[in-house]
Amino acid sequence: MKFRTRLFLGMLAVLLAGLFVLVWLAQMELRAQLEEQYREELARAAAVTATALHDRALTDALADSVGESAGLRVTFISMDGTVVGDSDVDEAALRRVENHGDRPEVRAALSGQVGAATRASETVSRRLLYVAVPHSAGVVRLARPIDDVRTAVTRSRRLLIAGGGLALLTAAAFSLLLISYISRPLGRVRETARAIAAGDLSRRVRARGSDDFANLGHAIDQMADQLERTVFDLSLEKGDLAALFEGLEDGVAVVDEACAVTRANPAFERWAGRRGLEGVRFGTLFRDPRIGETVAAAAAGEAGSCESSIGDRTLLMSAQPYGRGAVVLMRDLTQLRQLEGVRRDFVANVSHELKTPLTGILGFAEPLAEGDLPPEQTKLFAERIEANARRMRDLLNDLLDLARVESGTWEPVRSAVRLDESARSTWASLAPVPEDRRVHLRVAESAALAVDADPDSLHHIFHNLFDNALRFSPPGSEIEVHARQEGDGHTVVEVRDRGPGIARQHQERVFERFYRVDAARDRESGGTGLGLSIVKHLVVAHGGEVGVRSELGEGSTFWFALPPPPTSQS
Repeated sequence: MKFRTRLFLGMLAVLLAGLFVLVWLAQMELRAQLEEQYREELARAAAVTATALHDRALTDALADSVGESAGLRVTFISMDGTVVGDSDVDEAALRRVENHGDRPEVRAALSGQVGAATRASETVSRRLLYVAVPHSAGVVRLARPIDDVRTAVTRSRRLLIAGGGLALLTAAAFSLLLISYISRPLGRVRETARAIAAGDLSRRVRARGSDDFANLGHAIDQMADQLERTVFDLSLEKGDLAALFEGLEDGVAVVDEACAVTRANPAFERWAGRRGLEGVRFGTLFRDPRIGETVAAAAAGEAGSCESSIGDRTLLMSAQPYGRGAVVLMRDLTQLRQLEGVRRDFVANVSHELKTPLTGILGFAEPLAEGDLPPEQTKLFAERIEANARRMRDLLNDLLDLARVESGTWEPVRSAVRLDESARSTWASLAPVPEDRRVHLRVAESAALAVDADPDSLHHIFHNLFDNALRFSPPGSEIEVHARQEGDGHTVVEVRDRGPGIARQHQERVFERFYRVDAARDRESGGTGLGLSIVKHLVVAHGGEVGVRSELGEGSTFWFALPPPPTSQS
C-alpha cells in the first residue's frame, strides 16, 4: 500500500474517531442539559403545586384535577409512603400500588428537601422524570415522561452526524490536497533514492525551501554527491589495480578455501596453459604435487613457497593466506638461473684461463730461481714467462673492457670516422705479428666510407677481428676488409680471412665469452676467448648487430652493421 493511501486512511480514521467522540459527547451533553432543564421545570411546578395545596387534603380526585390542568403526572404520598392519589392511576387500582416510601425522591422530600430521580415506572410502564417536594400532609410528586428527551437527542444526533459527515467529506478533500502536497516532494525523494540505489548516481532531488522534506532532499543530494565521488575514486583505483593486475609479468591468482581459482591474470593463465580458470581446482593445473600442497597449506593459513619446472622454464611459486583462501604468485626464474649459470661458467673460465699461464710462469720461474740453467735455457724460460705474463695481461685487459661495456654506464662518443683509415691504422698497430706470419691486409675501395661511431671503439673492433683472423689465417694469405651501405642507411663492414672455417653448429656461439671452436689451437695462438664477445658488446652499444658467415675449408667472414647518424631536428 502506498504511503499516500496509508496517510489518507489514517487521517480518515482519525476524523471518523473524532466525529464519533464529538457526537457521543454532544449527545451526552444534550441529554444531561435537557434532563436538567426538565428537572428544574418540574421542581418549580412541584413547589408551586405544593404551595397552592398547602391547606388542602391530598386526595386522588385532587391529583387527577391538578394533573389534568398541569399536563403532568401528579402523585400524592402520605407520610408513611402510601400513595393516596395518582393522576395516571384510577381510584380502584390505587390500593394495589406498592408503598413509595423507599423511592429516593420520596425519601428526600420526607426529609424536607427537593428529591429527583429518573427511572422506568412500574405503575405506568414508562420512563419518567420524578421531582418530589415536601407537603404538610406528606409529599407532592410531579412526573413527566422523558421520551421527548430521547427524541430530541436522536434528532440532534442525526443533525450532528449529517453535519459531521459533511465536515468529514470536506476534511477528507482537504486531507487529499494536503497529502498530495506532502507526498509530492516525498515521492521525488523516494524515486531519487530508488534511482541512486539502482546505480544512477546522477539523479538528485533538488528540493526547494527549508522544511523537513526539503532538508531530507538536501541530505539525499549531499549523500549522492559524496557517493558519486567515492564511486568515482573507487573506479579509478579499481581500474589502476585491474591494469596492474592484468599487466603483471608475474602470474597472480586468488583461490578460495577449497583451493578453487576465483581470479587469475593473463600471466598466470599462460603458466597454466589455459584460459577461463574460475572454479578450477588449483591442484589440477600443474603436475608438480608440491605446488598444490603449498597452495592448500596457504589456504589453511600457512604461507609457503616452492621452486619447480614447467617445460624448460624454472618457476618460483609462493602462496600467502588471503581472507578465506590464498593469493598465489608465480615468478619466472629462468633468466635468473641462466645468469647464475653464466656467472658460474664465467668464474670457472676465468679461473681456468688465469690458471694456465700462471702455472706456466711458476713452472718456468722455479728452475730460474735455482740458478743452475745454462744461459740459452735461461733465456728461453724467461721468454716463456714473459709470454704467459703478457697473456694474463691481455686477459685482464679484455675482462676490464668487457666489464666496462657491459656495465651500461659506458656510451660511445660518436663522430664521423673513415672505415678504411681506421682499418689500416689498426693493422699497423699489430706489427710485427702480421709480417712474421706473412699475412697481409687488403682494404677494398668499398670501405672508403664514413660511419658515425666512437673512433676508439671502432679501433678496438677492428683490432679484435684482425687478431682473431690472424690466429687462423695460413701464411701468405690475405685478410680483406669490405663495406657497403644498405638501403636503410646501415653500413655493413666485413672482415674476411682464409682460415679453416667454422662449423655451422659453432657459428651462433662464437660471440660468447670464452667460447672456442678449437680450444687447444686458440690458447696456443694466445687468444683470451673474449675478443669476439667484446666486439659484439661494442657494436650493440652503437645500436648495431654482428654476425658470421663461414664454410669449412673456405674461410670465415665476420661482419658488423652500424646504424646511420640520427637525423637532426630543427
